[in-house]
Amino acid sequence: MSADGAARPLDPDMLLRSVTLLAELSSRFINLAPADVDREIEDALRRVCGLVGVDLAVLWQWSGAEPRVVVPTHAYCADEALRPSEPMGQDQYPWLVQQALAGRMVAVACLEDFPPEAAVDRETLRQYGVKSGVCLPLTAGGEPPIGVLGLNVMREERAWPDALLRQLQLIAQVFTNALVRRRHEVSLQQSEEVNRATFDQAAVGIAHVGIDGRWLRVNDRLCAIVGYPRDELLQLTFQDVTHPGDLEMDLRHVREVLSGQVPTYSVEKRYVRKDRSLVWINLTVSLLRTAAGEPRFFIAVVEDITERKRVSEALRASEARIAAGADLAGLGFYEVDLAGRAAYVDDPFRDICGVPPECEPELRVLDFWMEHLHPDDRRRVLDLREAMHGGRIDRLSIEYRFRHTSAGERWIHHAAGAAERDPAGRATRTFGVLRDVTDRKRAESELHGLSQRLIRAQEEERALLARELHDDVTQRLAVLAIDAGRAELAAHGGAHAEVMRTLRERLVRLSEDIHALAYQLHPSVLEELGLGEALKAECERQGRRSGLDISAGVVVPRPAVSRDVALCLYRVAQEALNNVVRHAHARSASVVLRQADGGLFLAIRDDGLGFDPEGPRRTRSLGLASMRERLQFVNGTLDIESAPGSGTAVIAWVPEPGVSS
Repeated sequence: MSADGAARPLDPDMLLRSVTLLAELSSRFINLAPADVDREIEDALRRVCGLVGVDLAVLWQWSGAEPRVVVPTHAYCADEALRPSEPMGQDQYPWLVQQALAGRMVAVACLEDFPPEAAVDRETLRQYGVKSGVCLPLTAGGEPPIGVLGLNVMREERAWPDALLRQLQLIAQVFTNALVRRRHEVSLQQSEEVNRATFDQAAVGIAHVGIDGRWLRVNDRLCAIVGYPRDELLQLTFQDVTHPGDLEMDLRHVREVLSGQVPTYSVEKRYVRKDRSLVWINLTVSLLRTAAGEPRFFIAVVEDITERKRVSEALRASEARIAAGADLAGLGFYEVDLAGRAAYVDDPFRDICGVPPECEPELRVLDFWMEHLHPDDRRRVLDLREAMHGGRIDRLSIEYRFRHTSAGERWIHHAAGAAERDPAGRATRTFGVLRDVTDRKRAESELHGLSQRLIRAQEEERALLARELHDDVTQRLAVLAIDAGRAELAAHGGAHAEVMRTLRERLVRLSEDIHALAYQLHPSVLEELGLGEALKAECERQGRRSGLDISAGVVVPRPAVSRDVALCLYRVAQEALNNVVRHAHARSASVVLRQADGGLFLAIRDDGLGFDPEGPRRTRSLGLASMRERLQFVNGTLDIESAPGSGTAVIAWVPEPGVSS
């Protein structure tokens, strides 16, 4: 547009040459080898500059995933001193970059045409000596722009008629398609497996079509798409190869372009090949007019998308199978568009959460879900959700309680991820699946209760057996030892006395062993003096029995430890020390008990052989399984730290609820 707002008529010959150049470039760039793309773009920029009188043409592309910096990848300039060589920051052209990212073309006849918010851009261009220019975003297939094509005039201010701009846009589209196609081809070449899984790149045809529908000029690719030799195709009209079911739609679009309602149109339609087979195409049509505005002929770009349509149908079928599988698995699906403030949930989701019909507009479904989270789980769930939305984690998997509108409290397993993020990394679109796991949680709860009852029954049985051994068996052995001692004294020396002495000593040792066994089954010191003293006594007993140097660093916890927690931690320490004595081949060990992180911390360490906790085990450790079951009973955790040659640490922790006041 000129400075006064009116575009001067464009030389028809120049426009025709630009159309011809577009057709030639389109033909040259079809199936162009990746190695030839840069050379062809440089040559095309030279020809464009010569055709429309541009002093400097630069094709910029975004650097990396963030469109903060653009790099000059291709350029032509009348004066080599003008050639850019360094990347350009967004701070130099903030307004132009914003327009390019939005897919908007900018054309100014003079720098004063820039709006006030483009003051920085205007000043930068003035410093480089630019008088007039065009900025064309490089956009393909509805995706964000990959860069921008800048055409600059350094000698004088000039207008940019709409007809010329349309041709320049199509030329920019040719460059974009070539660059995108090259990226795709390079990616395909890197992996044969990806190449087999990806359908062949669509072929593209170029044609000039008369107002009466006759083919005026066609390229080889178009002939291949419709299956006609060139001389036969030129005797036909586009109506002759259009599928009857698509003809009325096609003619309606043609009338809209001829009447000026739209400058161009793009549709998917079917062609009938010479052999009567069908081919799906993506057709883009624009109209070339004379300087007086009279229609001359259509320019058609034809892309074969038959394979893509086949893949699309297969994908829809696959999605249908996945949906059926999700339904059988009891999964409810949702998708939230945070940027557009919209949410989609399927029927299984509504059933799982009890969503009423009125929760449909915008994000009311999301509000309903948050309102019905169980109060005790809400903070944990929302914190994890915020971590995913903020980009600290990619996905979440969590179980929580949910207050169903009619079924009451339910347990839900929730898995979710971010499908799209904004430049700052914050999620703009999320998706996820929900599954009702109430029955499983109830079964786990019942199993946990059974495990608790078994452990209690085991401890009660141990206590009973310990009392029997201590109060009965050891007493009877003591009587036998006394009787043996009397018999020894009555023998007055000799072989009989020696036999009685040996018998008495063995009875005493047996009594001590049974007493130790009774202590292991039920340590009375745990009830009488507490956990700290019981652990010290166990360290002393194990050290005496094995010869190991076992130290006890016990800080008596205050307030007092509950009976269940004390017994649990004592059994864990006892089992860990037994493992050290039997398997570690250690010289020393230590037991530490202290309060930490709102609970009780117990660590048993040794300097023995160690092992790989993640490696294969020849036998499954019943001791470790027993420790874990006991700690689950009191909501505790167990960690094993070990490595070959570096000893082992068994670390248990019980939360604050395990400590009684």
